[in-house]
Amino acid sequence: VDCLQIIQNNFSNRPTFDGIIPLMPNSSNRFTGRKDIIAKLKEHFSTTSKIQRRKYFLLHGMGGVGKTQICLKFIEEMSDFFPMVFWLDASSAGTITQGLKGICNLPEALPCALDGSPESALLWIGSLKDNYAMVFDNADVLTPAELEAYFPPGQRGNILITSRNFTMQHLTLPENSLE
Repeated sequence: VDCLQIIQNNFSNRPTFDGIIPLMPNSSNRFTGRKDIIAKLKEHFSTTSKIQRRKYFLLHGMGGVGKTQICLKFIEEMSDFFPMVFWLDASSAGTITQGLKGICNLPEALPCALDGSPESALLWIGSLKDNYAMVFDNADVLTPAELEAYFPPGQRGNILITSRNFTMQHLTLPENSLE
């Protein structure tokens, strides 16, 4: 990780470590299916090209149909492919901000001396050389533009979004969106 870039781009000089480290929820042991959707996610995210480009995917639909559980199972099955996973509760701008502040407290981020701000977390994530996954779970109330403001800079990494809001399709190609 290139910490110099992060330190030079800090947005404030005072520490604001009031975030808790965001934890990925546990998958349900009752989850039994949707292997077809998980297979599509695996195909989409594991296909590589010579130029590493960020990949996006949206799972959208009614509440309670299993979007989060599908993502949890997918991430679990792809743990060797994604050395780092950032799971954010995207139900509001506040929960995303809190999660990003918490990322600054991760052991992997501590050597970079982040200032605890959401911006420093995003800059650090954007600077990662490893293949990472960033999950924005329950992005139901934000607009696509509001959510996109929380994407890390750069073209690396992978972004997976779950939402009841079908307009989030504006953030990805139609073939990378599934209801």
